Amino acid sequence: MDLVEHAVDAVVFARDLLQWEPDEKQAMVLSSTARRVILNCSRQWGKTTVAATKVVHMAVTRPGKTALIVCENMSQTGEFFQKIDRFLGMLGVTAKGEAGKRMVRRLPNGSRIVGIAAREAAVRGYTADFVFLDEAARISDDVIDAFAPVIAVRKGDWWMASTPHGKRGRFWEIWTYGEGADLLKVSAPASENPRIDPAFVEGLRREKGAQYIRQEFECQFEENGTFLLSGDDVDGIF
Repeated sequence: MDLVEHAVDAVVFARDLLQWEPDEKQAMVLSSTARRVILNCSRQWGKTTVAATKVVHMAVTRPGKTALIVCENMSQTGEFFQKIDRFLGMLGVTAKGEAGKRMVRRLPNGSRIVGIAAREAAVRGYTADFVFLDEAARISDDVIDAFAPVIAVRKGDWWMASTPHGKRGRFWEIWTYGEGADLLKVSAPASENPRIDPAFVEGLRREKGAQYIRQEFECQFEENGTFLLSGDDVDGIF
């Protein structure tokens, strides 16, 4: 591999070495230099592929780095690592494991990719250069709060990506109220995804209802049905 040529540009890295072509919005996310990225995406947008590309690109081009993958459960972590292993295999990189840790890949250059389940106790004790939270809207607030010190020493980056899951939790709060020059917010609805057939979405709309489509495919945060007043109504009162 000519890593010098591909170290700077993750989009070229994906295209030349991982053999997939990012669309316009995926390329924007991969090219971002923001330390914090929050991706509000529809189902089947390709967030696992994009995040795995980011992780592998960092791991193979920047020796001695640690990437931490946080998923809702270990089954999801295993799915993510299938993509990681596929990409490493395409690059001809032989990664080793670590004793007692199933979801760890240690690269020859000293970089590590570590996958853990979304439990507050599991996050503690790690120091990382990059943290990715998968389906972050379904990860509890205490876990999301716990990862901040993980990247503090190395001034690391974090990405969180998810389909919305109601107007609650840290994912919704950061998407709604988060700000700062180092924060990139990206919305990726199905209508902008050339890989999703609009007729398929319309079929689901008739079957499952408009609210389901708004949440799963249109990146909208829906009320969960347990409140007497909506959040917008309460804001209007004040």
